Amino acid sequence: RPDGVRTHGPAASRAILMKQLFSLHDHVIVCGYGATGRYVARDLAKEGLEVVAVDRSAEQVRLAEEDGHLFLLGDVLDPEVLKEAGIERARGVIIVLPSESDNLFATMTARELNPDVFIIARHTSGHAREKFMRAGADRAVNPFEETGRLIGKEFLQPAVSDLMRIFSGENGEEVEDEVRVREITIGRGSELVGQSLVDADIRARMDIIVIAMRKAGDSTRFNPDPDRAFEPGDVLVCMGRLAKLRDLHAEHRPIAYGLM
Repeated sequence: RPDGVRTHGPAASRAILMKQLFSLHDHVIVCGYGATGRYVARDLAKEGLEVVAVDRSAEQVRLAEEDGHLFLLGDVLDPEVLKEAGIERARGVIIVLPSESDNLFATMTARELNPDVFIIARHTSGHAREKFMRAGADRAVNPFEETGRLIGKEFLQPAVSDLMRIFSGENGEEVEDEVRVREITIGRGSELVGQSLVDADIRARMDIIVIAMRKAGDSTRFNPDPDRAFEPGDVLVCMGRLAKLRDLHAEHRPIAYGLM
């Protein structure tokens, strides 16, 4: 991962930063590097994804640099800032600005600049989800509602919550031989394209179980049809050891990006 800009002089520093940003593909733009944005960026980086943190605060951008991310000082409500962050080549955009109205406007701007990019946006009012979805978000998340649901599940189904925490890696450091659940997106150049689950034999080859699949533009289907041929953009929900899941992701990730 690039280490940000280390040279002296603002003009030289910006030139190097712009060169690094221009070379990025398949990255994730995190809009807003407050507490939530910082956690999001950390988790994405742990999964090997390139992160570009964008914030209008010089202090927050400094934190992003210290955390090892590429960074951009600017207002994501300005389309030119998102273009500088490489939105046309990005894998996704995560919008966690303090203001709900700013998040909504940034969602519309991001969708206009890249019709295919995967967008997750934060909202805080109970009635706003549909508004964000109409504006172009693929996911609209209310942290207060999500926290309430999690607390309820912790009380009603503690064993299930523990299992999900293990699968998602929330119980501590990532260990290569621990079992996890991860999404794997099939890229255009993947050898899986045209094969079925039976043909690919992922379980026998890699000790990975495909527990669900989502076809581009469709809902997620559990226990997928073993004879259905894979297509570019299909998303496999896989369970297996972390090291094997990373191998599978590296082999079949998209080459030029549109889908998450």
